Amino acid sequence: MNTLFVEPFCGVAGDMLTASLLGLGVDYKAFKEMLSSLPVDEEWDIELEEVSRHAITANLFKVKLDLLHHHHNHHHHRSLSDIHKIIMGGEKLPDVVKDRACAVFSKLAEAEAEVHGKDIKVVHFHEVGAVDAIIDITGVCLALYMLDIERIISTPISLGSGTVHSAHGVLPVPVPATVNLVRDIPTEHTGIKSELATPTGAALLATLVNEWNVSPSGNLKMCSYGAGTRDLKERAAVIRVSLYRECASEEVLFSEDEVGVLECNIDDMQGEVFSWLSDKLINKGVLDFSLIPVTMKKGRPGIILQVICSVDKIAKFADLLLKESTTLGVRYRIEKRFKLDREVRSIDTPWGKISAKFAKDRDGSLIKVKPEFESVVKLAEESNISYLEMYEKIRKELS
Repeated sequence: MNTLFVEPFCGVAGDMLTASLLGLGVDYKAFKEMLSSLPVDEEWDIELEEVSRHAITANLFKVKLDLLHHHHNHHHHRSLSDIHKIIMGGEKLPDVVKDRACAVFSKLAEAEAEVHGKDIKVVHFHEVGAVDAIIDITGVCLALYMLDIERIISTPISLGSGTVHSAHGVLPVPVPATVNLVRDIPTEHTGIKSELATPTGAALLATLVNEWNVSPSGNLKMCSYGAGTRDLKERAAVIRVSLYRECASEEVLFSEDEVGVLECNIDDMQGEVFSWLSDKLINKGVLDFSLIPVTMKKGRPGIILQVICSVDKIAKFADLLLKESTTLGVRYRIEKRFKLDREVRSIDTPWGKISAKFAKDRDGSLIKVKPEFESVVKLAEESNISYLEMYEKIRKELS
């Protein structure tokens, strides 16, 4: 599996991301040939050159337009359907590339529609409707296809500050569309007086990234830098992308991911509150939790409350523990884990329907079957027998 690790530590723009991906070994001649099939009226060409940003060698990707033709062309104010028609008309582009590029523009349209209070169908793009934005977005999707990227991980997107001039006048940075696009996405506010993350760049990452703020795994094969057009004093105006290839091993038959582990020590809370807090944790989507008896300082008996959750919910559960328990602090860490792929199915038994969890390895081989507790309790009560007796009957039936 090929994994792309993106580090937008100085923001992200469509041209920066395209430039960085082209540095990972994309066949530039084939890339240009496929892009050239896009049916746009403007006369355009692309150019790739090397530049230096804070002593880092990076690629700079440019879309060059016929300025005279460009000046008299009125297709900059394109609707979403206009752009989709152009992308879908690229005869040499694979279908998956077209679908991804259209999805990115749809994401952009949703953000713009929210800003202007309009329906997505009537939103007209200005800067992002220009041919260079179409080339940038389609180019990123095409490069990902040519690199056979199956998974994309990104660190938080760095945002700038100040103001920027646009077709709608002077706007605050990040501009309103970018703010909508990075909602619920990890970001970093830098205070740098520049537009670090553009709507086009934010839409690309918001649409294409599979996981945020986790570490990649596998062998690092190559890394590349894509430069922005500005050379900033505060930090190198580049984005870094790294290509990881997962190690093929017959011994590793299980899926791997990362989870957040939160812990706090409690020695001054009523026992009933733990039961109430446990219900809240379950309702909020915790993966698991434990109450671990310990002896704390001065010989006091206490409890370590441990919560396991998805990485993107660490802050959410830390907030819950700090507000709803007596603890004054919560420790957290990110841990890797191997896991069995699982699914819950409804199964017919001689005593009625039950829900059971089926666990498999990566090859699809069945490893474990476990009846859901509530289903067993229900059938035990209906059959007027003990839980343990019903569980044993169901276990034998499933085996």
